[in-house]
Amino acid sequence: MNKVAWIAVMLPLSVGAYAETGGYEAGKTPPPQNKEDAGYKGSEDTAETPVTLIKDFRQGGYVTLEGYIVKKIKGDTYQFRDSSGTVNIDAPASTFKGKTYSAEDKVRVSGKVYGKSESAHLKVTRIDEP
Repeated sequence: MNKVAWIAVMLPLSVGAYAETGGYEAGKTPPPQNKEDAGYKGSEDTAETPVTLIKDFRQGGYVTLEGYIVKKIKGDTYQFRDSSGTVNIDAPASTFKGKTYSAEDKVRVSGKVYGKSESAHLKVTRIDEP
């Protein structure tokens, strides 16, 4: 009877280990930077935060960017690009929520900024489609 009770308790806890899917799909090329905001409508003051501002952003500040995950660098580190430049992002598998994105897919990433100047990077807490 103890074995049955133990299995009943452990089974729901072990299902989450097999549920991690999604991530980044390598091998595709993002659109050229000069074409990224083609068709974007709105005024300049309502535009998303550009990557170039990340390099001087305050430590731990929360920011949202729109652009492309260009390539996987290693582990959970990816290179993210928008029309203003590139920045490294740390995006654990859980932030992809089971979805797979390629370099052709525009995404919206949100997270906290760490580092200054060229060592600035974003610790992502959320990835969505714009």
